[in-house]
Formats: sequence, C-alpha cells, structure tokens
Amino acid sequence: MRVVALNGSPRKGGNTDILIDEFLRGVREAGAAGEKIYLYDYTINPVGELSDRHSRRVDVHASDDHRLILNRVMDADILVLASPVYWQGVSCQMKCFVDRFSVHYVQPWFKEGMANKGWVVLTPFGAPDLSEADWIIKPVKVWVDHFSGKYLGEVAVSVFQKGDVVKHPEATQAAYELGKSAVEQMGVG
Repeated sequence: MRVVALNGSPRKGGNTDILIDEFLRGVREAGAAGEKIYLYDYTINPVGELSDRHSRRVDVHASDDHRLILNRVMDADILVLASPVYWQGVSCQMKCFVDRFSVHYVQPWFKEGMANKGWVVLTPFGAPDLSEADWIIKPVKVWVDHFSGKYLGEVAVSVFQKGDVVKHPEATQAAYELGKSAVEQMGVG
C-alpha cells in the first residue's frame, strides 16, 4: 500500500506540514509506505488553453513538473490533499496541480490511474469557524465521486500561527489516527 500526501502549503514546518507528518506516522504504524510531496518545490504551471474537444486536448505546459508528480499520485492507493484555506479554497500550488487534471480528463490512462483511491483532506485555517474547512472538503468529495474513489476522512483545525497546531494535540492525534484508519479502510492493517 502506497500513500502520497501533497502539501499545498508554501510553509515548511508549518501547520499543514505537521498534520501530514502525524498522518504519515499513523500510515507507517499501520504497515504502509508514505511519501510527502511539497508542491511548492516544483514548477507546476496553471492549466493552459484547452480545446473544447477532450480528445484534442494538449498539455501546453508538459515540460514542467506536473506529470512527474501526477505519476506518483496515480501509483498511490491513498491520496492526501493537504492545504491551508486561502481565500475560500486550496492554495494556488494545489489548485494549479488539480486544475491540470483537465488536460487528461478523458484519457483512459488517467481515469484508470485515478480510480478507486482513498482520499484524505488535512486542512488548517486561520478563521475561528470550523465551517471554513468546507471550502476544501466539499470540492474534494466531488472529485472523489468523480474518480469512483473512497473518502476516508479529514482533519480540520482552526489555527493561525506557524507551527501552533502542536498546541492542539487533539488535531495532531486525529491526524495520526486517521493515518492508521485510512490504511485499514483501504484493506491493509
């Protein structure tokens, strides 16, 4: 079993990073392998102009790092989308990555590679209202349905300052437990 966690935050050592580390600790304890990818470390351009006909779509930015990461994602059994909430959505790093799915949308290799995955959301945000996490959770659930995947859960925590999620042990523990549970839900453990 392979887990890929995409970190959409530009902050290393920040709240998103800490939640991922705890999640992956649970993954390893459950007997699976986990990998964290900092999207900010790669060049991922926004989606370019696309043909209205899916069969004629070309990735005009194919020379960037998107496909390299996409291949790792498609090889995973569990995909973690981890991002702070920025202006009612995921970070631009994560948004650019996901928007590029549009290039390959109907290609058999893409549909097969994305099918039947387990999906997890980890999201810290600065607003005091927990519903702020819905800006990320609700769209991801739509994506999960589209790819015939399984939504495995989320950890959402209201925290603002870099690294302060460690002051919320219930959130870090929830991320750790979700890591173990995700592997078990997908059939290993």
